[in-house]
Amino acid sequence: MTTRARWTWLGDHLAVDFANTTIGLDGRREELIGTVGEFREWIAAEPAWLPALDGDAIDLELVLEQRDATSRLLRCAALQQPLPPGDVELVNARVRTAGVTRLLTSAPGRSRLAAGSGFASLLGVLAAATVDLLAREDLAAIAVCEAPGCGQVFHRSRRNQRWCSPGCGNRARVDRHRHRNPVAGGGLPR
Repeated sequence: MTTRARWTWLGDHLAVDFANTTIGLDGRREELIGTVGEFREWIAAEPAWLPALDGDAIDLELVLEQRDATSRLLRCAALQQPLPPGDVELVNARVRTAGVTRLLTSAPGRSRLAAGSGFASLLGVLAAATVDLLAREDLAAIAVCEAPGCGQVFHRSRRNQRWCSPGCGNRARVDRHRHRNPVAGGGLPR
């Protein structure tokens, strides 16, 4: 069984954390919540508030459908492309079904999404987080990591940031160096 160490990158916006439950680029994406148990581990590790399941069964197919819609929406936003209407409707329907609201917290400038409990509420909060992020004025801060094998969605902390973490930046620079200099990359000159 996996451990919480698997989720060390959590802590960005809830919608970003949810979209990043796959890793990799294009057709080579690794599924990180391929089982109900892995989804429960993600829920337990996620630092954002999430509704309790209250013994509700988890329909993993619905979770993955919504995660994939969230991922497509965030990636379109990062590329400044129109949002897919079907994904917009799915997310909006889940918010409406759960009756999600935004509540103030005791910390100035902070709020949290709130809903009842149960599986539908959990999906509603995850959907409302997507709406919250995509409705912000700083959409240009959403990016997709360009490092080899990553492809995670992240918030840029500076305008020209290309990688989600220093580790991905290092990996990208090493990969670029290896392709420029095959001898340094372990290959033999031809």
